[in-house]
Amino acid sequence: METFGMFAFVIMFFLWSKVSRLERTLRENNIRPGGTGSLGGQLRTKVGQRVMITLYEGGGTTITDCKVLDADEEWAHVLRNEGKRNQRELLLRLSDVKQVRG
Repeated sequence: METFGMFAFVIMFFLWSKVSRLERTLRENNIRPGGTGSLGGQLRTKVGQRVMITLYEGGGTTITDCKVLDADEEWAHVLRNEGKRNQRELLLRLSDVKQVRG
């Protein structure tokens, strides 16, 4: 039974690396999966609200707290907090956005 568990773990680990590699390839070629096409619509409904956005950056992810100013199908215009009284306006490409919470 232990051998079967170890075998299943190795197969899962191998498949997880393949899925991660495929996701990275799709992101690098600006190809969005079909289920995430409504990200621009989600952000348009949150204009004027504070949200947490998770971004793909340099092989990792970063989470930023920001206020959505405007959004379309490819870009999001946000106001990002960078300290107590320091804010910066940014244009984010929606292909770099992994998740929106808030």
